[in-house]
Amino acid sequence: MEENAPLEREDAQLIEVRTAAIPHVVPTLRTIVADIAMRQDFDLDAVEDLRMAVDEACSMLLPAAADGKLTCVFSWIEGRIEVTVSVLSDEADHGDDTGLSWQLLTALATSARRTVTPADGRYLSRVQLVRESEAAPS
Repeated sequence: MEENAPLEREDAQLIEVRTAAIPHVVPTLRTIVADIAMRQDFDLDAVEDLRMAVDEACSMLLPAAADGKLTCVFSWIEGRIEVTVSVLSDEADHGDDTGLSWQLLTALATSARRTVTPADGRYLSRVQLVRESEAAPS
């Protein structure tokens, strides 16, 4: 968990998946987030938005994975789901945050953030997104 920042609350649920950075694993990650959202009583539109948001986040990061690994952390509590997707990359440039993929991701999530931080001679490139249920407590 040191490289990702999931929900701070101790009562949050968490799943961490470390896998090969290949497109074939993205449907599995999409299924995991959809299952979490359904169990948290998100409406069907929000479930699909989360599936597409995870797809977009992975699509942005997969090409940059220098070591061939991808980490995805799902954390959730009370109508709020956070997903952090990260890879180690050789370059600090993390792409264009004004492109169509980023615009789509920010439209699908309640909030989204992309960061790059130095890590052992490489760079940790990370996309963090949050989706809150319409029925989430205020």
